Amino acid sequence: MRPSPLLRYAHEAAPISDRRGISMSPADPSARLTADADFRFYVGVHHPRLAWPLTLRGFRVCISANVLRERLYDVPFLGCDDPWLLDSGAFTQVALQGGFRQSAQDYAAMIRRYAHTGLIAASTQDFMCEDLALRATGLTVARHQRLTIERFDAIRDAGTDGVHLLPVLQGRTPRDYRRHLDAYGSRIGLNAWVGVGSLCKRQGDPAVIAAILDAILRDRPDLRLHGFGCKRTSLLDLEVRRRLATADSMAWSFAARYEGRDQNAWDEAGRFALAVGGCPEAVQRLAAAAGWRSVVADVQATGPRCVRAAGLGWWRREEGEDQTSRSAEWSAPAGDHARVQISAAANR
Repeated sequence: MRPSPLLRYAHEAAPISDRRGISMSPADPSARLTADADFRFYVGVHHPRLAWPLTLRGFRVCISANVLRERLYDVPFLGCDDPWLLDSGAFTQVALQGGFRQSAQDYAAMIRRYAHTGLIAASTQDFMCEDLALRATGLTVARHQRLTIERFDAIRDAGTDGVHLLPVLQGRTPRDYRRHLDAYGSRIGLNAWVGVGSLCKRQGDPAVIAAILDAILRDRPDLRLHGFGCKRTSLLDLEVRRRLATADSMAWSFAARYEGRDQNAWDEAGRFALAVGGCPEAVQRLAAAAGWRSVVADVQATGPRCVRAAGLGWWRREEGEDQTSRSAEWSAPAGDHARVQISAAANR
C-alpha cells in the first residue's frame, strides 16, 4: 500500500524561518473578503457572455484576463456589479507561450479599469511549476518562484485601486511551497487570502493536494487559501475541502465536451457549481424559487418537511404552500443535483 502523502511529506514540516512577528501584525485587508463563508466556489468561465446568467442566479465567477484584454469598454460583462474574481491568464501565457505577453503595468491598469465593478480580487501574474510550464520557459522552480514575486511587486507598485492582489504560492513539493511562502515574507499579512497554484495536474490524487495545503498551513495557519483549477475529485475530498477557503474551476467545460454536451453552456457551469457546493447565494435563490425558506432554528426541530439543499443550509416549505413538486427551474435547468435536492423533498 502506498503511504499517504500527508505522512510522506511529514519530514518537511520543520520550520524554515521564524515567523513569530506575523502573529503581531494587523489583519490583512483581504481577510474580510472570505469571512462570510467557510468555503466559496468561483465558477470559471471562458466567455464573458457566460458570466451574466450565472451572476444573475447567485453564482460568483472567475474570468481570465486573456479574454478581457481586447474589451473596448469599462464593463467586462453584464452582471459585473456582483463579486467576481480576475485570473491573470498565466497558464495560457506562460505554459503555452513561454512568458507573459501582458506587462505587469498593463495588467495593473486592467485591474484599475474594472475596480469600479464588483471585482474583489485579481490573482498575480504567477509562473506555474508544472512540467509543461518549466519546459516552455526552460527555467527552474526556484526561478519561477522569484519571477512570481517580482511580478507581484511590479503589479502592486503600479497600483490596483483597492482591489486585492492575490499572491500565489508555487512549487512542486510541499517544501517548495513553504520556501515560496517564506520568500514572500511580510508581503502576506495576517489572515490574508492567498492563492495556491500548480494544483490542476494533481487532481487524480487529492491526498497530494492536501499535503501541499497542509504544509502551507503548518507555517501559516491563519491564511485563507484559494485553490486554482480544482476539479470535482479534489473539491469533494474532505481533506482538501477543509483546508481551502475558496476555489475556482473550469472543469465543467471539459466534462461537458467529453460527455458530448455543450461546453459553452452556462447551465453546465451552474450544474457543476451546485454539485461541488460553495455557492450559498445560488442555493438561497434556488430554494426560494422552490418555495422554501431558510431555517435558523435547531435542525432537530425542523421536522420532515425540511431539506438540506445542495449541501448548504436547511430549508422549510412556507406555510400554506401547495404540496405538489415545485422544482426550481431557470430559463435553462440549473442541474439535476439541485432539483433533486429541493423538489424531491417538496413531495414529502
